[in-house]
Amino acid sequence: MKAVVYDGKGSVKLSEVAKPKIIANKDAIVRITHASICGSDLNILNGKIPVEENAVMGHEGVGVVEEVGSEVSRIKRGDRVVISYSVQCGECQNCRNGLVVFCDHGGMLGHGKKWGDFGGTQAEYLRIPWAEANLYPIPANLTEEQAIFVGDILSTGYQAVGDQYVQPGDFVAIFGAGPVGLCALAAAQLFGPRKIVSVDLVDYRLEKAIQLGADVVINSKKLNPVEEIKKMTDGKGADVTIEAVGNSETFYGCFESVRPGGKISIVGVFPFEKVGVSLRDFLRRNLQMKAGRANIIHMGRLLSLIECGKLNLTPLITHRMPLEEAVEAYRLFSSRSENVLKIILKP
Repeated sequence: MKAVVYDGKGSVKLSEVAKPKIIANKDAIVRITHASICGSDLNILNGKIPVEENAVMGHEGVGVVEEVGSEVSRIKRGDRVVISYSVQCGECQNCRNGLVVFCDHGGMLGHGKKWGDFGGTQAEYLRIPWAEANLYPIPANLTEEQAIFVGDILSTGYQAVGDQYVQPGDFVAIFGAGPVGLCALAAAQLFGPRKIVSVDLVDYRLEKAIQLGADVVINSKKLNPVEEIKKMTDGKGADVTIEAVGNSETFYGCFESVRPGGKISIVGVFPFEKVGVSLRDFLRRNLQMKAGRANIIHMGRLLSLIECGKLNLTPLITHRMPLEEAVEAYRLFSSRSENVLKIILKP
């Protein structure tokens, strides 16, 4: 089968690899119909995430179940499914406690041997272990494009604001209007904030933020976002700030623009270097902060919200390309050419 693999030199290539087979009774084989490129894939290419040569790329995808193991009953052949990026067994203590990203036996799709050697979605077929824990049927009235982001970036955006972190009437500032920041923007609106501000360096991303419901946008090349947020809140600061980029500048923006007693949520993937902050100042201002990878326990809830029209992230899709053009797709995505946000690859 054809698959997009890491070339070991900071790029990708299209290769022929062996078609996966059922290994365990709880496995399923999915024929991939749509996969997407994620910012985390670029972290593999730039060396932030070490992956071996010829590892199959991709962790966002949807498809059709082609085959299931003998112990799989909830998922059936022919089902359209969305795939969880985070592989979970559904049985260990962490899974039972809802901490599925810390599954004792799991890992991540498309991240090579270090993260479980589970294969990736940017291929024609993919073996899914513990299929009933890692696949969600797509409701009949939804398209694959409506469902695809539930398996990663929409769950990440929801984690940034959920669990009562954003409250009705809150002033919310989101630093980063890339795909994750825009998903956080869409998810925040579910909780009734009074105003959402989107901060970014790129105008076309800020235009998309307005389309998705931002009340105010700030281009941080032109205006100081901390000063602007303070002006809009009578000097107090935002109730909640969200870091959706993964660099020190945006983190400090979140830290400086949140009000005393406010909350900071971090979902951007930071590089290995440390970011310093005054814990004395943190204590003095009585701040709260949470961070973490997307915990894929809300996939069913998010699919229901999409189904009833409360969420629609299809405007993030700016390019649709065949799998054979994956090398060009990665070039577009990494260079931010042609106002790219999300690229769908179709085997």
